Amino acid sequence: MKLLKLVARSWEDRIMGTDARLVVVTDDPASGHRALVRAAEDLQATEKALSRFWEHSELSRLNRSGTAVSGERLLIAVREAARAYRWSGGLLDPRVILPLERFGYGRGVPDGDVGEVRPTGPLPPVDMSGWAEESGRISLPPGTRLDLAGVGKALGVGWAAAHLAGHAGLLVDVGGDILALGTDERGEPWNVTAMHREPVGQFSGTSLAVATSTTRKRAWTAGGREAHHLIDPRTGAPAFGELAYATVAAPTILEADLIAKLLVIEGRPAFERFGGERVRAVVTDRGGKTEVLQA
Repeated sequence: MKLLKLVARSWEDRIMGTDARLVVVTDDPASGHRALVRAAEDLQATEKALSRFWEHSELSRLNRSGTAVSGERLLIAVREAARAYRWSGGLLDPRVILPLERFGYGRGVPDGDVGEVRPTGPLPPVDMSGWAEESGRISLPPGTRLDLAGVGKALGVGWAAAHLAGHAGLLVDVGGDILALGTDERGEPWNVTAMHREPVGQFSGTSLAVATSTTRKRAWTAGGREAHHLIDPRTGAPAFGELAYATVAAPTILEADLIAKLLVIEGRPAFERFGGERVRAVVTDRGGKTEVLQA
């Protein structure tokens, strides 16, 4: 029996304001290349629909007008964001653009100290269930704008990965949200390293969904105090919990992304509430102590 030689083909670029990498492992390089092209185009389509940094995206147009008949990607993302808001008890709130902008994070991460900032205060509870209608129309309450970065990034990973399916292996990494299926080019299970400034752990397998959230990236200072992109809706300010890093492996990339963010916002109690037998986490606190969390 002739053994097939596996090769890896990859693609890298910036998508939705972060680094993105695609890898396909295949015994058919030409077919693998075509799959990479389709997956990269799919990531770009997600950016055009869901990026708040691109003024012509569907999301940006919705945020300006408050209502729109949306495409499928935006409709799914708004529904998933509303579901995450309910599931997390309001800790994962997509209405954080105003707090982010107040702390200086508009079109990009500030280069230096933005000065003293008065937080917006707690975001009021809201019922998001009627925002996305079956017809495809999305209607936001007056003055509401959405940041779908976390949910959109995780969804984009899954959508891109679908184009790489059918080959021996695939890996999609968008800003630390990593989906790895099948094997690498040696025919071995994938290894995904938890990087908290330095390697602190590793997940291995043929079906991995791993996400990292941290206060150490997309970070700056405001009045000499730490600021970053993870807003705690209970205060309207950057979260200042016990954990600086959280890397989570879960059954789906969306679950991994959401639980990682919850750990940074709420701390270890979030794992007790939202973790489970199929969820593992590696966390590092502000003092540099790392530990593994599992049910």
